[in-house]
Amino acid sequence: MRTLIYWLLSAALSAWGAGSAGATASGQLRGFLADVRSFQADFEQQLFDEAGALIETSRGAVCIARPGRFDWDYRAPYQQRIVSDGKTLWIYDVDLAQVTVNTVTTGTGDSAAQLLGDDFDLEANFTLSEMPSVDGVEWVKLAPKKAGRQFSEVAIGLHGGELVALRLQDNLGQTTAIKFLAVTRNPRVAPERFRFEPPAGTDVIHGLGG
Repeated sequence: MRTLIYWLLSAALSAWGAGSAGATASGQLRGFLADVRSFQADFEQQLFDEAGALIETSRGAVCIARPGRFDWDYRAPYQQRIVSDGKTLWIYDVDLAQVTVNTVTTGTGDSAAQLLGDDFDLEANFTLSEMPSVDGVEWVKLAPKKAGRQFSEVAIGLHGGELVALRLQDNLGQTTAIKFLAVTRNPRVAPERFRFEPPAGTDVIHGLGG
């Protein structure tokens, strides 16, 4: 579930590069994504079960850059980094001293390559609709047009033209809600930020094509 969120958000930044800004949530989203080449923020992430009960709260920092590069750094309650340079995906569990390495491959459905590809058309794959604003945050809902995706609904929250929240519901009814804090647009980020070198003594597990 965590990895899916990263693919989705970086897909939006990678693929939706044009559009006119407006007062509506979808207009703000188009304007934000048209301007953003990289994105950096702190975050708080909450996972809820199908009944709405809180399962877990985690915090950390994220950096995303076009095309398809990201570094999600979980710092509490346990440490985990999920890093991709668009070609390789590293999932590093600090407490386990273990990293899983996967290759980003082409494919269908929810494959990373499809979501992150330059020819991926977000509006061709999702139906956008306005949602009621809550506490000054404007929301837009993205519903998949095709069946078979790992999520049933995505909602993106914006305030003053800035991305401040993301909510995703999977097909099991669980909901992941993320708040973004201290957002920075278009920071300069070294390419090395999106590659991972395992510390000495780390167990390396090669997964899908890794």
